Amino acid sequence: MPKINSVLQSTDKVDITPMIDVVFLLLIYFMLLPLQQEADIAIKLPSKTPPAESLELPSEHIIDVFPNGMVLLNGAPMDGNEDRIMQRLTTTLTRLRMSSDRAKISTIVKIQADPDSPHQRSIDVLNACAKADVKKVSFAAF
Repeated sequence: MPKINSVLQSTDKVDITPMIDVVFLLLIYFMLLPLQQEADIAIKLPSKTPPAESLELPSEHIIDVFPNGMVLLNGAPMDGNEDRIMQRLTTTLTRLRMSSDRAKISTIVKIQADPDSPHQRSIDVLNACAKADVKKVSFAAF
């Protein structure tokens, strides 16, 4: 029986060194926490900053006409290649013109037609500009 008592006595010891390390780390953390909160106070709140300047819309919009009849407005595809009415282009140009009118900016449309594109497609684009009441339209080299 003496062997059992000696084994129990040797395992009863608990090493508290890691617990003391954790306590000191927590103590340091909570001592430095108020300093970090005070450093964050220097942030300017949005109510005290001046309002941002309004962004101006681009006054010039570019319409590309390709040989297959595809039409892009500022890089975005518009109506189908065979669509002669071009309702989507007309609606988009109308919205752009109305936005420019509210911002007191003139709307300028530049048509860049590929030399191999059908001339009728350029006329369709001109008709869409007329329906959208865009007055300043010009042609540019592709």
